[in-house]
Amino acid sequence: MDLGTPAATKVVGVVGLLAVAGLGWMFAVGPETSKLADARAEVTTVQDQNAVLGTQLAGLVKQQEQLGDTRTTARMLAKKFPPTADQPGLFEIVTTAAVDAGIGAKGVTTLTPTPPIVDGADPSAPATSTSTSTSTTTPATSQLARQTVTVSVTGTYDQTEQLLVNLEHMQRAYLVTSVTLAGDGTTGAFTTTITGEMFVMPPVKDPGKTVDVSSTTTAED
Repeated sequence: MDLGTPAATKVVGVVGLLAVAGLGWMFAVGPETSKLADARAEVTTVQDQNAVLGTQLAGLVKQQEQLGDTRTTARMLAKKFPPTADQPGLFEIVTTAAVDAGIGAKGVTTLTPTPPIVDGADPSAPATSTSTSTSTTTPATSQLARQTVTVSVTGTYDQTEQLLVNLEHMQRAYLVTSVTLAGDGTTGAFTTTITGEMFVMPPVKDPGKTVDVSSTTTAED
């Protein structure tokens, strides 16, 4: 090709412009485009993280709104299923139930609780631990533990019937499993042995104190 001709000059000029444009893309526009793509990817990642955080925040707000009801329920459970066997408290509430039934404290001839045992546990195994400060026994695991409580009383039939009602309506749950009644037709007095179960359960954790707020945030460099 004769480079001195106008056509050749145009071809050389076009090739030169393309070369300059290619170099400009390589050294200027190309890197900026790559940075822009990376920035868009980061924006998408942040948006996804914000969506997750928004969902977690909504859950925390809902928990906060329900916190009062949850704490009320936890207090009720702690009364029905206390975290310790609390034998002194057990003796007191059963005696109170008998007094309210008209039997009187002296009418309670026997009150025998067994140590709490977790369902399925070996009774001979050391599954309990004793708190020396309160003289009570607590289960060594996080499961519900049962203890058998036997009550023997002497009173009239009506008093015995009322005692059963009182026992089943105590703040602390008492599940009556058997009742043995022996009467005296002459005096009208009855000797009754009531066997039932009480329960021991670890306290419900306060959700307001156990929520890990740090798990809902992401540290940025």
